[in-house]
Amino acid sequence: MLEFGKRRSAQGARTFHRPTAAPVDLSGAVKAVETGRLPYWAKVGPLYFVTTMIFAAGVFWLHLLPYAGDLLRDHRHMGTWQPAYDMRVVEGRCTRYGHVISDCRVKIESAPEPNKAPLTIRYVMTFASGGGEILLPMRSTVDPSAITVAYAAETKLVNRTLTFMGMASVVAAVFFGALGALRQGRYVGGAAHRALVAGLMDLKARAGNAHADERAGF
Repeated sequence: MLEFGKRRSAQGARTFHRPTAAPVDLSGAVKAVETGRLPYWAKVGPLYFVTTMIFAAGVFWLHLLPYAGDLLRDHRHMGTWQPAYDMRVVEGRCTRYGHVISDCRVKIESAPEPNKAPLTIRYVMTFASGGGEILLPMRSTVDPSAITVAYAAETKLVNRTLTFMGMASVVAAVFFGALGALRQGRYVGGAAHRALVAGLMDLKARAGNAHADERAGF
């Protein structure tokens, strides 16, 4: 029971805080008004970015990671390759995408053991078709199980390395870009979207006030 003449203890006192104003994205709202369209992320839900992250992770796991093993093998055995006369190329095929990237696959089989399953060598290049090139089987002198073709392991090794780095950078940018959008709430109903809507409402209110002032003669 509170008694007059006595100071209330700090423990029992109640502190009132002024509510924090919701964030308003005026710059984004102005840009949307100037361009006449909302940013793409203001039209999609969080599932879009989750799906994008899963897709990017799948590309890395299923395509880039296995290929990285072949690329590291060729770097590790650089300078140790010798012609493998007991091996022969039975198939070589390159698929070119947009005249920029060539995805090539070469099948090599053992000449003494033709019934043995052939090895498949894959290499990816940029600005090179691979057409008409001689595909010479090579084997490492320090690891006889390491087999490749001279064109991939020697002629285009630098090209392949830069191509892989570029593809990995693109996949990483897509993955972390989608992750950043989720963390910032850049989707319908997210924090960034609510701030953008608040900014548009603010601009609309300002325009209405300016119009009312003009009609009033101010």
